[in-house]
Amino acid sequence: MTVAFKLESNLHAHEQDVRAVSALSSDLLVSAARDKTVRSWRRVSPNQFESEHVFRGHEHFVNSLATVPSSQQYPNGLIVSGGTDKLINVYDPTAPNMALYTLVGHAENVSALATTPTGTIVSGSWDKTVIVWKNFQQAYTLKGHTAAVWAVLAIEDDLILTAAADKTIRLWKNGKHVRTFNGHTDAVRGLAAVPGIGFVSCSNDGTLRVWTLDGDCVQELSGHTSFVYSISVLSTGEFVSSGEDRTVRIWKDGDCIQTIQQPCISVWTVASLPNDDIVVGGSDGVVRVFSRATERMADAEAQKQLEDLIAAQAIPSNQIGNINKEKLQGPEVLKEPGKKEGQVIMVNVNGTVEAHQWSSQTRSWQKIGDVVGGVGSGNKQLYEGKEYDYVFDIDIGAGPQAMLKLPYNVSENPYQAAQNFIWRHELSQGFLDQIADFITKNAQGVELGQGAGTYQDPYTGGSRYTPGQDTSSYGNTPANQFMDPFTGSSSYRGQSAQMVSETRSPAPKQKILPLGTYLSLKQSNLDAVLSKLQSIDSEMGDAKLSNDDMNTLTMSIAYLNNPASGNVDKNGINTLVKLCCILPPEKRFPALDLLRLFILYTPEVISEVVPDNNLVGFLQQAGGLNAPTSEKIAVTNAMLAYRGLANLFITPAGRLMVWEQRNIVAEVLQPDVFGAYSTKPARLAISTLAVNFAVFLTSHTETDEDCQVGLAGSLVELLKVEQDEENLYRVLVALGTLMVQADPCREAASIMGAKVELQRIKSQATGKQRIQNVIDEMLPLVKLE
Repeated sequence: MTVAFKLESNLHAHEQDVRAVSALSSDLLVSAARDKTVRSWRRVSPNQFESEHVFRGHEHFVNSLATVPSSQQYPNGLIVSGGTDKLINVYDPTAPNMALYTLVGHAENVSALATTPTGTIVSGSWDKTVIVWKNFQQAYTLKGHTAAVWAVLAIEDDLILTAAADKTIRLWKNGKHVRTFNGHTDAVRGLAAVPGIGFVSCSNDGTLRVWTLDGDCVQELSGHTSFVYSISVLSTGEFVSSGEDRTVRIWKDGDCIQTIQQPCISVWTVASLPNDDIVVGGSDGVVRVFSRATERMADAEAQKQLEDLIAAQAIPSNQIGNINKEKLQGPEVLKEPGKKEGQVIMVNVNGTVEAHQWSSQTRSWQKIGDVVGGVGSGNKQLYEGKEYDYVFDIDIGAGPQAMLKLPYNVSENPYQAAQNFIWRHELSQGFLDQIADFITKNAQGVELGQGAGTYQDPYTGGSRYTPGQDTSSYGNTPANQFMDPFTGSSSYRGQSAQMVSETRSPAPKQKILPLGTYLSLKQSNLDAVLSKLQSIDSEMGDAKLSNDDMNTLTMSIAYLNNPASGNVDKNGINTLVKLCCILPPEKRFPALDLLRLFILYTPEVISEVVPDNNLVGFLQQAGGLNAPTSEKIAVTNAMLAYRGLANLFITPAGRLMVWEQRNIVAEVLQPDVFGAYSTKPARLAISTLAVNFAVFLTSHTETDEDCQVGLAGSLVELLKVEQDEENLYRVLVALGTLMVQADPCREAASIMGAKVELQRIKSQATGKQRIQNVIDEMLPLVKLE
């Protein structure tokens, strides 16, 4: 299990918000704040830093910061800072009294800075421009963003990424615009390089996105419940993010594995150190360092002080939502384990509503504050002699008078209130969306038009169980919104760490083929699936599970919330397999859905209890893949079986089973089998299995040419009928991987007419760049017909 980050050191000296942090080494940190200062901090013991120098060259808020590593000319390195005085100052870390250089060129707040090892400086500003500085002189200006620039990243001296409040990211080479990355739905606030892939971005839309430099978004991560301001990458490949929800979050393989609560509302900035410690700055003016190294962690007393400080925080009710205190559970609920990292629950403790957050690292609940009745609970606030539901403080970051009052009533249109605020203070029109979004997220109003769901479950009369929905986007569901497979409703994305995963480019040279990683299908709603199983079991009469069996199964399902916590109960798995056998096809789907989730972590345990210890064959039979039919329930069961087969590739034990039963996997990918399943969710499962099987067959130490060629032929047939873009892309990647790695597959694909199909698909893929890109890699591989 990954070691959790814990407090290393508190750095007190700044008098206002810490807006930026950086480091010249693991022992020398730098911070910038709204108190107009930049400070350096030197390590004096394994877990202590002291303020070394104060740099006072700015006249107003200091909002951005970067460092230049040591060189022959500057052996101490350099500190670069930018602020609302529109200036960029460059300091020698040992000489705080005067800036070595002051760079003048921007017309507004300098909101972003980046540097390269050669000393090139890249600056971004609210004036919508980016300036590249070489030898401390303006080399050229990048123009193209239509709103304030919030982040810059120098990949190389003349290969630069920029991000802005216009919701876009732009790539520039030698001063020329090369590519625009679209996907975020709000201002993009941070950028960080991801070696071997490209970069990661964070946004006011609450998400992180991972991109290749070719323009493909290969991963989206959700978990923050408000704006995400800053992002950094550890040497382990993990991401660290911070935001307006009082948290720092650690991400690994698309999942949030740790949530570090902070005793401040705005966690403005986070940076990783060379030793993989992390440094954090926020609105309480304190710089904090966290570490996984036991020898650098603060003592127990300091850890307890931070916990107490967090627990004492007052959380306005408008940040939580509607709370009925009388219906909240008492402290006894804290004896039950949480469902996932970062889960927050409300608890009624002697009439006080406390917020507690689950830590999967410590397997415990941590109090993160008391929920207090804010203005949204009936109290009015006065502004210029009138009463309002809310009076917000809006920081426009433009000098000492930057904090402005924005009055708002819940009956108002947020956009009209934002527009009135802009007119009143003569602000840029580019702030409209950001201010309106701030009002919407922070005001506790009544949502109009929230009707009841239209779907009815055929068994319970409740919301329909639609296991065909998965993380991919279908119909009118936005691509970044997860459709719950059990309720058919959209999840509250801010309360869980979710990932929308597409095929990853291995991409040392930004090529797509061959793929070298396996894809999983793991999104779920465990509460809903358990409820469905219990409902179905209650209708089973004499075949109903005993109370002991149901309790064992329930405890086993709890294991899925934290698989790293221990071993699964084999008795629970035995009960689940029993259900897959005895339930009639029309009631089997919840059991199959659970089975494919357990396959992600413990396929060897399942294999021990299925007939003949053949898990692959069991999935084929339980899912009806040995007798394909297009009946609705049959398609659902088949789709879940395909998901289970796809998930087998995630563990070494699962891959061993696939190799031993590879002929069955090849069989279920034959056209006469998959042809019966034409729904988009079923085809997503089929195409994901095909991708994993292709990667597996071309990377295994032994070669099965017949299996490879057979799969290639099946994929060409699937190309002829697949219409959905995501599914089609996965089929192309699977076939392309086979063609790159195995000459017989190139020949087989050519004989099957791959060239004609690839040309047809490309001609119809206008605007679908990733489809065209992968086909461009495949066409040269097709042998002449």
